[in-house]
Amino acid sequence: MPAISKEQLDILVNHALTERDKAILNLLWYSGMRVSECAGVKAKDFDWQEGIVVVLGKGNAYRKALAGNGLIRQWFSKHDSFEITTRGIKSMIQRLSRESGIKFSAHALRRGFCVHQVKSGLSTRVVQSLGGWNTITMVERYSANLQFDDALKLYHDACSQSK
Repeated sequence: MPAISKEQLDILVNHALTERDKAILNLLWYSGMRVSECAGVKAKDFDWQEGIVVVLGKGNAYRKALAGNGLIRQWFSKHDSFEITTRGIKSMIQRLSRESGIKFSAHALRRGFCVHQVKSGLSTRVVQSLGGWNTITMVERYSANLQFDDALKLYHDACSQSK
């Protein structure tokens, strides 16, 4: 299944029924979190000044993730958690997939985070660290579909910064 683009994320957010669902979609895409990490996140886990959130990740290990955008901060300024299970998030995503016509899974949001970061110029090693992947293999696999035009844009951006 392909990665969700920023444009597709915007469409999905517009189809979301609640502010909570909008915040969940944004957190998954902007942080690269796994669904289980997102379902367990609490307001106290955020450090808004640093722009990070501490989550209980794979293998019962704590890790830092990016805190996301203003929608997420707005939600957690009023609520202690999302009050939803992993299964509930997956059900919401299935409903949004049907209603929006965008075929996607929760993991496509994580892939979207990866591809977006690589297209933005971050190295695969940095993306691996930000997304909490144990090995660089998955990052390389997800970003393998980058096109020549993506690479050319990165090249031009790097050249213009060095002037």
